[in-house]
Order: sequence, then C-alpha cells, then structure tokens
Amino acid sequence: MELTTRDLTILSLVHTFTQLSSTHLKELVFFDRSHSVPDVVLGRLTRLRYLSRVGRRATGLQGGSGAYTYQLGRYGRTLLGVEGRLSPNVNNHALMIADTYLELRRAEKAGVLNLTRWEIELPVPPSVRADLFVAVDFPQQQRSGAYFLEIDLSTEAPIRIREKIQGYWRAAESSEANDFPFVVFVVRHEARKAEIGRIIRGLPAEQQEMVRVFLFAELIPQLIQL
Repeated sequence: MELTTRDLTILSLVHTFTQLSSTHLKELVFFDRSHSVPDVVLGRLTRLRYLSRVGRRATGLQGGSGAYTYQLGRYGRTLLGVEGRLSPNVNNHALMIADTYLELRRAEKAGVLNLTRWEIELPVPPSVRADLFVAVDFPQQQRSGAYFLEIDLSTEAPIRIREKIQGYWRAAESSEANDFPFVVFVVRHEARKAEIGRIIRGLPAEQQEMVRVFLFAELIPQLIQL
C-alpha cells in the first residue's frame, strides 16, 4: 500500500521524537480534521507495522492510563533506515520533549512567537547534547532568542546537573558567536525547580547568568521576558 504525504509526516515526527502520543499527533498533524480521522489513520499505520504502540502514557498523580504512545514499527524503521530494537517501555522523557515542542507551536499559533529553528538532541561540543534547541522570533518585542532546553524529569542527581552546566559553560567559552543561547531547565514541579535553583546559585556568577530553571507551565511567559 502506498503511503500518503500525511503518513510520511507522521512517521518522520515519530522518528524525530523517538516516541509520540496520539495527543501530540492529533494536534500536530490532524488539527483540521474530525476526532475520528487520527484514530483511523494511526490504526491503519499500526496494523501495517509502520507504527508500533508502546502502551498508554500515564496521566495524573495516580498514574492512570492516558493516550496511546507510538514508536516506529518494523516497516517504519526499515523505511527510514532506523536501526536497533523496539522499546518495550513508554519513554516519558521523549514525551515531555514533545510536550515542550507542542507548547511552542501553540504559542506560535497564538502569535506570541515564531519558531524559526528547532532540533532534538543537538550536539553542543565538546561534551553535551541539548534535549531541545529552539531559535525564536518575538514579533511584538522585535527581538530574537535562542535556547538550549533541558527537559528534566526529576531523576538526575545534582552532580549530573552540575556536569551538564559545566559542559555548556565549556561550549560557551569556546564559542565564537556574539551571544550564547541561554540554558533552560524545564521542570514539572516546584520542589524540583527549587532544587535546581539551589544548584544554579552555587555556581560562579558568570555561569549563573547563562542558566535558568522554569516550570513547564510558565515556560512561554518566561522566555518572552528572558
């Protein structure tokens, strides 16, 4: 069966993020279609093994079942030249990266910003990778900004957070650009925000200026002010 342009867009997005929930795909690809269309399309791609359902994304404090999560299936991986095994587990980190990207797209649709460039797992030599790099224009403020977004699930120890920041600092020191992007940790909970905030305050002053930590819910308003 020949795949449509929309099918290929879906496979490309799933490949880029590693995993996406049906909620992500419905808003990114099927925003102008009725609610039944994405279920039909995703079901067809799954039956044909271009996509594979990993499971349902946990939702809420009690960990209840949420939207289905998808990764590339056998034939989707073959089509896009992806090696390695299918994951047996939902990748919550990948899904939160997608949440963040979707939030930026919503802000773009609302006219708050224009997303001019974005990249997942962008290498930042010599030693770190940005979970999500974004470059944006803020039309109302007539300015631009670039940010290395670190998507944090409260699982990494303080020493690992410091190592990441040190890696970005080494990159900033070796950069020939006039302005080095801000490093922004995106977190879900106030307690984690406070913890990373304490780590940042323990850094040298010049490194503190480079790093911020924002709640997911406040990300867009804070980027506008940064």
